[in-house]
Amino acid sequence: MDSKDLIGKIEKIKKLAEECLQDLGSSQEKARRGGTVAVEVKDELATDIILQIVNKIGDCDETEAIHKEILDKRGAEGRILLPFYISHKYFGNEWLTSGDIEKITSDLGVKISTTNVSNYLTTFRKYLESGAARKKGQPTPYRLNRNGVKRFEEIINAKES
Repeated sequence: MDSKDLIGKIEKIKKLAEECLQDLGSSQEKARRGGTVAVEVKDELATDIILQIVNKIGDCDETEAIHKEILDKRGAEGRILLPFYISHKYFGNEWLTSGDIEKITSDLGVKISTTNVSNYLTTFRKYLESGAARKKGQPTPYRLNRNGVKRFEEIINAKES
């Protein structure tokens, strides 16, 4: 390849990069003005972490214990703490809302409605930390604290009596 062809190709790459940067700039400007781009990106990221958590539950080290002690048994405590535990252990303790928990439990086949999840989150607050003050109609992000990790490990390592 001679240098003229190489220079031509580099110029094309440079032009494409500039176009991409301009498009990105206009997307960021829309996001600052409250446009749809920010909402779409936020929804995509939320869906992405939900899918990652559901998939990780199916192929993590504790899968058998999770199925045996949580999904196959009644009771909401383990089912509510499960997504937070997986988030804590595998995804850097990502913040989750009651809507996220509802979607995850639904995907696992043990759906708990958002209203019930919200009620359970207040019950199990001692195992969680919140990222904002609770306000009616506003989703509050939560993540697992040390007590929550300890309690969830007690649940999945329960000895049959």
